[in-house]
Amino acid sequence: MAFQVGGAEGTLTAGAHADGQLGEIFLRLGKQGSTMAGLAEAFSIVTSLALQHGVPMELIAERLRGLEFEPAGFTDDQEIPEATSVMDYVVRRLTADFVPDRH
Repeated sequence: MAFQVGGAEGTLTAGAHADGQLGEIFLRLGKQGSTMAGLAEAFSIVTSLALQHGVPMELIAERLRGLEFEPAGFTDDQEIPEATSVMDYVVRRLTADFVPDRH
């Protein structure tokens, strides 16, 4: 899915297991070779490895929700109209999509 946070555009792709549990993510931001693209790729790899080794999405989200850094601000997502960073947005979107009975 395509998204915007604070004017920055990205795409988030999530892969789920047959039981619907989140198994991996792919986050793309910025131009290939840019710092932002590299950090997004590293975030994707580490998050996917954590999920594949049994770390619950709820714990990942708890630790990353609310991180504040640019780009931040308004999003194009009606469920999550504002985010304090791209990582804040991503974990909130994944929680909304993959964590049952979210609070």
